[in-house]
Amino acid sequence: MKKLLVLISFLSLGFMLNAQQELTLSQQFFSRINKNPAGIGNVEDIDLFFLGHFQYAGMEDAPKSFVLNGHTFVDKINSGFGLSASIDNLGITRNFVNVKAAYSYGLRFNDDMLLSLGLGFGVLVSSIDLDKYIVEDVTELENEYADVDGNQARPDMDFGVEFSLKDKLLLGASVTHLISGEPTTYLPGQHFYLYGRYLFNLNEKWDLAPMLTYMHHKKVNILEVNLMAFYQRFIWGGITWHPDVTSGLKSNPLAITIGAEYKRFRLGYTFDLGLGKVNDIAATSHEFIVSYSIARKKTATISTDGEFFE
Repeated sequence: MKKLLVLISFLSLGFMLNAQQELTLSQQFFSRINKNPAGIGNVEDIDLFFLGHFQYAGMEDAPKSFVLNGHTFVDKINSGFGLSASIDNLGITRNFVNVKAAYSYGLRFNDDMLLSLGLGFGVLVSSIDLDKYIVEDVTELENEYADVDGNQARPDMDFGVEFSLKDKLLLGASVTHLISGEPTTYLPGQHFYLYGRYLFNLNEKWDLAPMLTYMHHKKVNILEVNLMAFYQRFIWGGITWHPDVTSGLKSNPLAITIGAEYKRFRLGYTFDLGLGKVNDIAATSHEFIVSYSIARKKTATISTDGEFFE
């Protein structure tokens, strides 16, 4: 137990002191506002989305993340509007909070092709409390990071583009924390995202959707390989692999996702299993999503595609 607490403390400190890096969440692309503001407002209903991610399940002060999003689309002005709030707890980081509003504008070339441009504006707030950091030799830590303890806040901006062809092809690129400048002990610098997905209709009941996501942050490169299968587009399951490219932890987590949609509710669960060195001490993580679609019109119905397909 003591060994694990020390590991979690050092992992948490590494996230913060080696330039704050955003956590990789397995199901966040069901609601893309946090990574790309261009990915909002795909349906005229009001879509509400909640995600909870629990790293190293069952361990005290293990990292936790919570995301709450809401967005809608106004067809008359081809515009999407969204709000998002996320909280990351990384052990010694009691509250890393990101609150933002997002806007997207859609350029529709025809009934099948859509290009969206998005902007997000908000604020980043972070705090560090070294009194809650557990190590065997506290003196060395205090000497090296004597001026770290405290709080910081600064404005934030995201920009992104997204292209979709029918409900088949989806391509996106974005930059988060665009005006954040250089990363600090407390707050992240710019993150670059590229992703692509294609939906294969196998037959009337089954769809298969491979997706590839790449994230770059300073010297960190993260690749995500995802394959999802959908049964009549209301039950889904899949696997996600995060090959360890640059972190050096050799965790190579493999995530297994299942989910279902019932009326206007969408539920999802992901189980992360480490496949490397970290797995020897802390093997698993859990992630949950809950979303609900509120009809703005009496004639409106929930999209059978769901956020993943839009």
